[in-house]
Amino acid sequence: MIKKILAGMAAFGISTVLCAKSPENIKYFTKEAKFSECHFKITDPYSGTLTVYEDQGTAYYNVDINKKVRRPFETRMQFSCESATDEKTISQLAGMKKTNRGWAIDQQSGYTKIKGAHTTFYSLKGKGWRGGGVSMDDINGDEGQRNRVYTFCIIHQQVALCGAVSRVAYLKHLNESVLPQVIKILNSIEFIDDLSVTTVSPVASL
Repeated sequence: MIKKILAGMAAFGISTVLCAKSPENIKYFTKEAKFSECHFKITDPYSGTLTVYEDQGTAYYNVDINKKVRRPFETRMQFSCESATDEKTISQLAGMKKTNRGWAIDQQSGYTKIKGAHTTFYSLKGKGWRGGGVSMDDINGDEGQRNRVYTFCIIHQQVALCGAVSRVAYLKHLNESVLPQVIKILNSIEFIDDLSVTTVSPVASL
């Protein structure tokens, strides 16, 4: 399910703008990416890098969020641009579906049937969009190397910005999880609309 969103790469570019310092004297950066039909910016307080690989229709955000933990690791977030009307793809990539009460786990996705994965849904909300994501635990391999992963889809007009974070925590060190920071970064996303593109009404409207 995650393989499609972890596809190959080909170089393109990024843009970065330095924003005002926070009360804690942290420099916030605005980073912008455009590929396929998705054009967006994120607020980044961690000085990460956002790189677009246009030929493959994907982008990567790489950052060291917490360097002071016992077992530090790089957070690698991958994005793909999908259709907001493609319910099957959204279910496959993020294990979620639209309900009368908003986004929720799609019980038909198979995510919740994986024993021991501790599948958990987290709502996402930003400026002009809604979405969600699912965290799951590795159940195979060396126990000391197993990760908690996070997949998501953000729905804006006719596009779905989907993605995966291959590690938000080592299962042996869940107290060092960066999932709260990942969710904060995702919630900061703002879409830059191309007014020349005709907007359609997706299934996943707000």
